[in-house]
Amino acid sequence: MARPGADIQLVGDKQAAREIAARREGFNSALTIRDMEAIAALLHEDVVLVPGDEAPLIQGRQAQLDAWQQIFDGMDQVTYKRSPARIDVSEDGQLASEQGRWTGGWTQDGFKIGYVGRYFAKWRFDGLNWLIEAETFVTMKRTGQQV
Repeated sequence: MARPGADIQLVGDKQAAREIAARREGFNSALTIRDMEAIAALLHEDVVLVPGDEAPLIQGRQAQLDAWQQIFDGMDQVTYKRSPARIDVSEDGQLASEQGRWTGGWTQDGFKIGYVGRYFAKWRFDGLNWLIEAETFVTMKRTGQQV
């Protein structure tokens, strides 16, 4: 298995950037298996999520967990993945930025829906772990087809 961050541009403290890459892999895995506790463990209490479409801003860990649960409960074959291209760690080692591509999709009412776009994430080190403090998504393409 490749080392976390091996194909990502890492800027600043490389070890911290690799830790963030590993935590991003963990977040993607948690989404895949719908592990709400693992998702919660990666989110800052005051996390902000700016969706890539017309959905409203989601503020706070619990609001984001509620949104994920609603998605998981209401749609089949849900897939979301963030693929970082670059992680920059600040000089003081307390903040980091992550940029990359995201994909998402699900099936609902006989249709397969897909999204592709770009994202930016802000990470904060809380003294023990790197936590996602904010994510902004831009939808670049939507697809839909009957299944």
